[in-house]
Amino acid sequence: MLSRIKQYAIVGAIVYGFYFLLSHHFIVTSFDSFESFKNVSVLKKKELTLKYTFFSLKQASPDKVMRIPELREVGIGEIMIENGMVTPERLTEIERKIDME
Repeated sequence: MLSRIKQYAIVGAIVYGFYFLLSHHFIVTSFDSFESFKNVSVLKKKELTLKYTFFSLKQASPDKVMRIPELREVGIGEIMIENGMVTPERLTEIERKIDME
């Protein structure tokens, strides 16, 4: 009986872990090496998918990042402003440019 409960608990933890991966974006904003990440932001996704689950802002330009609808809708612009990648005025300009296309 106890081993059956342990099995259910393990399966439940695995299912929840996979659900958490499907429902969140993990945005790496800066890192020194592969062992130590300085700053990782977590954003809630609009729908369950593996698209852009892990995304790095290290070598991405703000224009290219804002063209990704999945990230734009959940507020990646706020993270770029917090990290000094873009000013609020520049972000508004990028959004207008994308909306015009």
